Amino acid sequence: MSVLRLDAVSTGYKGSRVLWAIDLAVEAGELLCVLGPNGAGKTSLAMCISGVLPLWTGSLQFEGTDISRAAPEHRARMGIIQVPQGRRVFPDLTVEENFRVARIAAGRRASAETERLVFELFQPLVPLRSVPAGRLSGGEQQMVALGRALYAEPRLLILDEPSLGLAPLLVQGLYRAIHRIKETGVSVLLIEQVVAAALGVADRVAVLETGRIVDAGPVERFRDPSVLAHSYLGGSLGVSSDD
Repeated sequence: MSVLRLDAVSTGYKGSRVLWAIDLAVEAGELLCVLGPNGAGKTSLAMCISGVLPLWTGSLQFEGTDISRAAPEHRARMGIIQVPQGRRVFPDLTVEENFRVARIAAGRRASAETERLVFELFQPLVPLRSVPAGRLSGGEQQMVALGRALYAEPRLLILDEPSLGLAPLLVQGLYRAIHRIKETGVSVLLIEQVVAAALGVADRVAVLETGRIVDAGPVERFRDPSVLAHSYLGGSLGVSSDD
């Protein structure tokens, strides 16, 4: 069963279309990775699914319910939780307070099991629970952003370029955590520009270019460099870092 289904979805900004007739599905418990170069429309896709960017044409279904016109806060309460590009933690709030905000926004309380999982996945945050998030390193802030999303107990987790700006060692740890999150049964839509780590955790891959899905299939097919080079136009095939 599809957790999320997009049928002929298009959207854009102020009369300028950026997504064209997108057909896409995320199945229950899977990790679908959307790859594409800068400007392909990946972030717009995430924003459309979470409700921040309005749907122009087509339809969105979540667990069999049409959410095409649902407000972002309603989608969050249904279990669609996005970790936006650039982390966007609340810098003046402590790590613990950032997590509480997620619980309130999602309209539910995190279980003790969820709390244990967050601090097991992100052990460096244990001694930092009372530290303002703005004082943390970029890698620690990404841990807070992911932990905050888990506190909302998502059914679908949307990750928009979580590796952006992180050193390779931090990226490896981050992707180990993403793999563990998927193993708990959470469906994941992972949006990336760099692909090396993403291919290690994905079940399926869709390639987005200039607002259109140009290729899609099981991850094994995209591990063939010739297939990836043909479909992934204009992008980098490695994990880059500006740290």
